[in-house]
Amino acid sequence: MHDMSATFSAGDKGHHIAVIGMAGRFPGAPDVERFWQNLVEGQETIQRWTRDELLARGVPAEQIDRPDFVLAAGPLEGADRFDAEFFGFSPAEAEILDPQQRVFLECAWHA
Repeated sequence: MHDMSATFSAGDKGHHIAVIGMAGRFPGAPDVERFWQNLVEGQETIQRWTRDELLARGVPAEQIDRPDFVLAAGPLEGADRFDAEFFGFSPAEAEILDPQQRVFLECAWHA
């Protein structure tokens, strides 16, 4: 693991912050350590597709050809594996819960 600690000067007047837990999930990184490693190594974790690849995946041509359509994405591995029961949700509630909230709950628990 890379050392992410910071040094403080004598003039910082005691405004220190202690990070006691940190968690995150990112495209190409299941945790903060791998995310940091990807940054240090200059690893690109955004997936890019060609028009033909998207057509083969079933994306409609009229959607791909829109000027605001981006041929890239940053999918999170395992985003479809939320343990609703563990977090006190019914399967129906978990289905309508924003995917970002599901990931947030998982990361908060992990931290």
